[in-house]
Amino acid sequence: MGYLSAVHGDLALVPPLIPPDTAAVVAGVLSRFTRFRSGDKRVADGSRINQEHYRLAEELFFGLGADRGDGVCAAGARAHSRMMSARIADGFVHPAIGAHLWSDVPAAPMAHPDSGPEITVLESVQELIATWRAFPTERPRTERDILTAAGFVGWSEVVAPMAAGDSGGWFVRSPKGAGTIGAEGTVVGDHASVDAGDDPV
Repeated sequence: MGYLSAVHGDLALVPPLIPPDTAAVVAGVLSRFTRFRSGDKRVADGSRINQEHYRLAEELFFGLGADRGDGVCAAGARAHSRMMSARIADGFVHPAIGAHLWSDVPAAPMAHPDSGPEITVLESVQELIATWRAFPTERPRTERDILTAAGFVGWSEVVAPMAAGDSGGWFVRSPKGAGTIGAEGTVVGDHASVDAGDDPV
């Protein structure tokens, strides 16, 4: 229902920041969606999901995350991983916040070689988040590592408006006031924890 609201009920409309092929998968599933009605058999106590909703959800997850023979939860985890990494890579979400949401997928199965990079990357992203929390002075470098990882997984067909041009970076301030690293690699303050000339991505 949230997606239908975002496109104002027009499933032919491709929302900003979503690739056309991804929007087509969602539109195809939602074109067959009907609201839960009184008397529908629920798939679980307290839910407002009937069996047809559940079947459409499986179709959506497999359509977005691919069926690699490892189940619907893995397909959903791959879809989530692609979406979150795309929002990090295009500058729409701060790398540290995005990486926390990206890697926090309780439903994701244990990674194996056939899981695809969308799942195998999650452990590395968790380690990067742990590094970001534990070593504040390393945050600019860690954020660049997160951006690099996200760039290998996310959608490449779309770019967030605020990431246009060469900026695409984030500002990081040390809790001790060591200075601010700007998106263009400029330094504000007395000194900074990383070289101002480092590639922001």
